[in-house]
Amino acid sequence: MSLQADESTIEMSVRNVFRTIRAVIFDLDGVLIDSAACHRAAFEEIFRPLGIDAFDYARYAGWRTADVVESVLRAAANTVQPELIREMAANKSRIAREKLAAANPVAPDCVAVLEALSRHYALALASSGSRQSVELFLAANRCASLFGSVLSGDDVEHAKPAPEIYTRTFQALGVAPADGVIVEDAVAGILAAKGAGAGMVIGFADNSQAGQLLSAGADLVIQTLSELPGLLCATYESANADRN
Repeated sequence: MSLQADESTIEMSVRNVFRTIRAVIFDLDGVLIDSAACHRAAFEEIFRPLGIDAFDYARYAGWRTADVVESVLRAAANTVQPELIREMAANKSRIAREKLAAANPVAPDCVAVLEALSRHYALALASSGSRQSVELFLAANRCASLFGSVLSGDDVEHAKPAPEIYTRTFQALGVAPADGVIVEDAVAGILAAKGAGAGMVIGFADNSQAGQLLSAGADLVIQTLSELPGLLCATYESANADRN
């Protein structure tokens, strides 16, 4: 069930946006794959030898791995050396990939939803995760051909909440930001999407997290991927009918 900040305003906004919409851009972790448990366990494994046991994964949702490592080390008053950060980030990514490869926690109906949307819109993937993690998802679910652009955290200098990854995605697709929809599950990602000027930002979360995403600027929040075809494709058909 989708949640909206102001139902009447959002309904009008949806119709106006979808008169020109051309692309849908997805975050990966927490949207197309339910990867939180794998990433949390990987972070806990690299921090445990340093005596860091109280790691709050939710606080860092949407962050790049190296940035999480640096922040946690500083908070724990540990020595922060670039080589240590790189080593720990690489170990975390390796552990997470192993767990993801074993579980492949793809969201329900993920590929079917992507296929349905690809009939109407250009699709793109913009993840803060490593390039190897993104490629693992694409290979495991055989969906690489559905995306016109794929960018990872390794491909950008400034991670979310900076808008760089989304700005570059719009450029790669040849689509104006105002003509795009971004689907995100984290506050950092919502801020990045808004900063890039996306025409609409759809949050992805359960009821307990929806308020945070709306406060960060999401136009509406959905709880399952299966809601997207009914929302986006139905509005697409309506908008195109209005043009005729």
